[in-house]
Amino acid sequence: MSTEQAIDKIAAMKFDGVEIAVWNIEEFWPRREAIKEKLQAHGLELSNIGCNDNVYVWNGPVYTNPDVKVRDEMVRRFEKTLDVAAELGCRSVSIWPGSDTIPFRTQYHKAWKLLVETLAMCARAAEERDLQVPLEYKPENILSNADSTLRAIEAVNSENMGALLDTGHAIVAREHLPTVTEMLGNHLLHVHIDDNYADWDRDLPPGYVHNFEPFLRALKKVGYKGYLSLDVWPYEDAEKEIGFGKVYLERLMAVLP
Repeated sequence: MSTEQAIDKIAAMKFDGVEIAVWNIEEFWPRREAIKEKLQAHGLELSNIGCNDNVYVWNGPVYTNPDVKVRDEMVRRFEKTLDVAAELGCRSVSIWPGSDTIPFRTQYHKAWKLLVETLAMCARAAEERDLQVPLEYKPENILSNADSTLRAIEAVNSENMGALLDTGHAIVAREHLPTVTEMLGNHLLHVHIDDNYADWDRDLPPGYVHNFEPFLRALKKVGYKGYLSLDVWPYEDAEKEIGFGKVYLERLMAVLP
């Protein structure tokens, strides 16, 4: 279905907001007005835009690419995504360095230096627009866990840059969700919530395998006020699987003290 049709479905399921993954900002740019009108028609907030050009436009490293032209083009695309976010009333544009995978094309410390430099340019652009930049980590990427993400946040040193915690990624990384939540603390800007068997990123509905009550308690403990974005990849019945996760989370949140 189209993005507009998906927004209709999301509204019908009585969600509060929508998250959009943009795989090519040049293709998305002409559609932004139609998306904005659809969101406004349903009274839905745009919780986050995932800037995923790096895994769609290039075949290989981007944020850590030794070619400055590649990195500069990524920053340009990120800045354009920030402009779309501002136009659509979205406060957050996330970065997932999904194409900067292990093993790296360059020696690790050089790759890390290039990553920090590229992220710093993205953070400065976000500062100019007063927008947030959550960094999403995943075990096979250069940002592979909560520790590496916190190191990157510290190295960039921008109040506008923080962390995006994908519970499925953290589970595959063998991280304890409540502890990771406390580690990230006030750096936690956005949450993708999904489940798996700790073998690979299956994007199952939350509650399918694990009990998420301790995680929700930890979110309350650190004062998290953002969205829980269902990052679910249904293979058959999307409404059934997403609805399962929604009902499960709402039931848990209703009884949390």
